[in-house]
Amino acid sequence: MNPLSSLRRVLAAPSRNLSWPLLAGLAALPLSAGALQREAPVHPADDTRPAHGLIVRLSGDDARIQSAPSARAAAETALAARQEAATALGRAGLAGWNARAMSGRTLLVSPAQVLTPEAAREASQRLAATPGVAWVAPNVRERRQQAGAPLTTNDPYFSQQWWLQAVAGSDSDALAERRRGVPGLQTAWAAGTGSGGVRIAVLDSGYTDHPELRTRVRPGYDFVSEVEYANDGNGRDADPHDPGDWVSDADRRNHPALFGDCAVTPSSWHGTAILGQLAAQTGNASGMAAARWSGDVLAVRVAGKCGATVADIVDGIRWAAGLPVDGVPDNPTPARVISLSFGGDAACSPAYQEAIDDVARVGAVVVASAGNDSGAVSRPANCRGVVAVAALNRDGFKAYYSNFGPEVTVSTVGGDYQEEGRWGPMLGDGGLLSLYNDGAQGPGVAQYALFAGTSFAAPIVSATAALMLDANPQLSAEQLIDGLRRSARPHVGSTVLPVCSADTPTRCICAEGQCGDGILDATEALRYAANPTAYAVQAWNVPVLDNAELRSAIALGSDTEPSEQSAGLASTDAGGGGAMSLAWLAALLAAVLAAARVVRRPR
Repeated sequence: MNPLSSLRRVLAAPSRNLSWPLLAGLAALPLSAGALQREAPVHPADDTRPAHGLIVRLSGDDARIQSAPSARAAAETALAARQEAATALGRAGLAGWNARAMSGRTLLVSPAQVLTPEAAREASQRLAATPGVAWVAPNVRERRQQAGAPLTTNDPYFSQQWWLQAVAGSDSDALAERRRGVPGLQTAWAAGTGSGGVRIAVLDSGYTDHPELRTRVRPGYDFVSEVEYANDGNGRDADPHDPGDWVSDADRRNHPALFGDCAVTPSSWHGTAILGQLAAQTGNASGMAAARWSGDVLAVRVAGKCGATVADIVDGIRWAAGLPVDGVPDNPTPARVISLSFGGDAACSPAYQEAIDDVARVGAVVVASAGNDSGAVSRPANCRGVVAVAALNRDGFKAYYSNFGPEVTVSTVGGDYQEEGRWGPMLGDGGLLSLYNDGAQGPGVAQYALFAGTSFAAPIVSATAALMLDANPQLSAEQLIDGLRRSARPHVGSTVLPVCSADTPTRCICAEGQCGDGILDATEALRYAANPTAYAVQAWNVPVLDNAELRSAIALGSDTEPSEQSAGLASTDAGGGGAMSLAWLAALLAAVLAAARVVRRPR
């Protein structure tokens, strides 16, 4: 999967009272209402990436969820599973492969070297045909997917955090005042800002030390199992700090077997940005606000250089919910909400599906970003029982990059850059503010930046789910998903913007079955949580967008064509996707923000 460009504008001097007339002024957008067709892109069924071994589920009952096993029982189960796996490997002609227990009767089996896609398929077929094996899935690397009366907060950057503010605006308002795609968290805070009793786990690249993260982030665990990609000198350990995930020309040149298919990119600090949305200190008259004001956020590191393997992700999912993982201490503080902004462009695998089903049985829900290819929904967002999140522009239509399709649960804002597409300068919203670090490789200075991607829409939904559980801890995973769906506002319409389809996959109107059941509405979600059995769906007025900015954009032709301003400017492939930077925008930003600089980064 190739995420689209992500321009991060790093804001130095965070204490400065910044005003962003350009960014605010280009933030309103429209959508279309004609014959709403149901059309979604299709993702490939097979992986075409190298595999770091195979995830194997042995046949037979697995009681790891029905009861909490003792340490001795878990060790005995793991030993028996490894012995059975060795027998299956021998029968499949793969004797000599290493077998590492993951959870219950699921193991990671691997040879000494990385498998080519062809070798992985052949070995998978041989193992799957072996007695005693239930299913086999390749362990590939996944990429990051780089959203009452209103209550306010005294954090100085809150005035710039339009996506946290109340739903507002019409076509008669200035572009900067239109917020028809936001979840209305500011209004929902009147009912609850978070009791702190429910924990969110963020599965990502770990975190860097930042003043905003001193009180609410709890170190979870580092699940990156391969030392070469972990970049911290060891494999799995109890320290989920992010040492950096950069890939250099020297990495590719000196270690082509490890990094040959990885894009050259500086460190992303992706986990720090996601944690900022969920765990920034709020109401402390400093920095930015978080979507939920209180409650622990558990940092679970699953990604290093070149992304994250499926095996590390699914182990992290289980561990985050309090389920046992072989060789790792049990999680003493399980999470009810698991936020995941990594994924791949293949179909949901049994490795993902079983982990998702397992955590649902203990009341946890996985919230996953839909992906940034303007195409089919990525995995694990395309798995059953996941809260799959697509990204919208601040005015309610689909953001340029966001994937879409029938697997999406709900949509919310994820940032929509002015640099993307022909229509971006008129319709983009500038992105979402979060935490950042200025280190090109290892950690540097703590800062703030603007981001866009379904990566940043997913934490907004995760925060809302946690607020629902704060209001009613008895909600099951199924009720959480039902509540997010039923409480959503209808998608906006438009008389001029096209409906999303394979021919118009960028900025477009979400028809039924494309971007979930509607636009996330935090206030209504809390009303559902208070009494799920008696909840009555709100009667909504559906905005139909038709404004001067939209008509000017449509007049330029297809949104997928490069704009005149960006024509001839180079883009850089970084971490799976190009990052475009416009000289004219950089100059304008420099005039608006004396301390701003442009940094190329992937989502």
